[in-house]
Formats: sequence, structure tokens, C-alpha cells
Amino acid sequence: MASQQKEYKVETLANGLFHGKSTRWRAGKLYVSDMIGKRVYAIDAAGNKTVIAEQPHKPNGMGFLPNGDLILSSMHENKLYRYLPDAPVGNNLELYADLSNLFTGYIGDMVIDDNGRIYVDDVGARVFEGEGLKPGRIVVVEPDRRISVGLEDCHFPNGIAITPDKKRIVFAETFIEQLSTVDIVDGQLVNRRVLLDMTKVFASEEERAQKRGCVEGITIDAEGGIWLSVLHAEQYMRIDSEGNVTDRIHVPGHKVVACTLGGEDGKTLFMSASKIKGNHKNIFEALVARDIEATIFTTRVAVGRDDENP
Repeated sequence: MASQQKEYKVETLANGLFHGKSTRWRAGKLYVSDMIGKRVYAIDAAGNKTVIAEQPHKPNGMGFLPNGDLILSSMHENKLYRYLPDAPVGNNLELYADLSNLFTGYIGDMVIDDNGRIYVDDVGARVFEGEGLKPGRIVVVEPDRRISVGLEDCHFPNGIAITPDKKRIVFAETFIEQLSTVDIVDGQLVNRRVLLDMTKVFASEEERAQKRGCVEGITIDAEGGIWLSVLHAEQYMRIDSEGNVTDRIHVPGHKVVACTLGGEDGKTLFMSASKIKGNHKNIFEALVARDIEATIFTTRVAVGRDDENP
């Protein structure tokens, strides 16, 4: 899977976060969950950060309903909240759905379809409390708030996105280094299969030992190309609809975490990457110690996002 050798100019948009997750662009602003900082930010095109929500139980995945309402997750509570923009910070979150009776791990990432149906990750294990990895699931929250399990036996489901034709979900299974896809049929998830085995992309003995193929956040462009945040490889990677690597953007010294397309023409790639500051044996240890700092980078790409509200 040879990739084209393109040079990307990477610029800094904002810093001062701990660990930026679930980047989303809408109506001229970038939204990002600072999971360890326990805040959700809106960042304008000049890099100015505004705290829009305080979340003591850690924010993670987020998404917009068809009417424009922002849904935020509370990771350790396993609840979804609707953001109320006209209320003061600290009193601007309204309970939308309580998933705590169903989840075994934490809320990870999520995606919302054109009907307002939310597909949300249960990572399976409470890793911040020291629990070992175990399979999780993708849970479906219907517009009428009914909750069901959409897909079982997902291995730390993470970045999740819907393809431009609205027919499939693509999601990362981080710690088995795999990108998977599943068909959407009347809101149900069927015909699951492997889209890309990342161990074949990072196949050297050294890369395998470092689990360089772990993928976190993802985003999909108008051609069905998927940008991957390849956590330990210090790079963002684009694959085409057939799984061939077309582009790589290197961010040396950082754990790359999340990405999204946006900007005025939809062709700016926003990238959240974290630098571990101390000597820790894994990223979870650094996160618990809050010994980590995140930067939001940007670069320009050839293919933009495919929606009507960039």
C-alpha cells in the first residue's frame, strides 16, 4: 500500500488543552472535548477558545442533531446531554439519554445520522480504573430516545463515521489495530467486516512491537476517503474507499488523537494531537496523571467534506 509523497504545511491553531477528543466543525467553529480538562471548547478560525460546557465526568464523543442541537457525552456517567447555548456555563446541559444501565465501559466517540439516530461507542472496559481491555459495543439511541445494542463484540470501538452515501458506518477498533465497517439497513447494523488491517500497513517488527497501527479518531471526505488518527505512529493517514493509503501527515512527538474536516470550503483538516510530558508506560497512565498536553493543528487537503453545513 504505497502512499503518495505529498508535503503538508502543518500550522498550530490552538493549544492549552490536555487531551482533545471528538473534533467537530460547524458554522465557522471547531468544537472539541478536552477529556482530561473536563471542558468542551468552541474554537474560532483565529484560534480563540471559548469554554461552552464544564463536564466533571469527562466529555468525549459529540455530534449535531439534524436541527443543529449539539449532543455531548459524559464519559464516566455514560450519559448524553443536549447543550443549551442560551444558558450560562454550569447550567447549560440537559439530560438527553442515560446509557449507564447498558454500558460496561465508557462512552467513546459517536456519530449522528440525518434522522437524528445516534450511534455511540461503549469501549467495553473502565480502563481509567485499571480494568483490563475487553470487548465493547456500538449502542443506538433512536430519535424517540429508545436505546438498543446495535453491534456487539467491538474491540475498544473508537473513531466512528458514516460514509457519504449514508449506507455504511466505519469505526476504529483501536487496540486490535483494525478498521471495520458495517452496513446500515433501516437503522440496524448488519454485515460487519474488516475494512483495513492496520498491522499490514505497519508491518515491521519494530512497528508491531510498538502497536503503531492503533487508530483513534477518524473523518470521511466527499470521495469516501478516510482520514485516520494513527495514535502511536505520530501521523494522520488517508485511505481511499478501497483501503489504499494515499496520504500521510506527520506530527512528530505527538500521540495523534482526533481529526475532522471543515473551514470555509471544507478542505481544512483539523487535527488534535497530544504530547506526553513525563515518563509513563502507556497513554492511560499519562492521562490519569494529567501529564499530557494537546495542540490543535491544521493543514489544507485536496478533498473536502461532503455536507451542506461546513
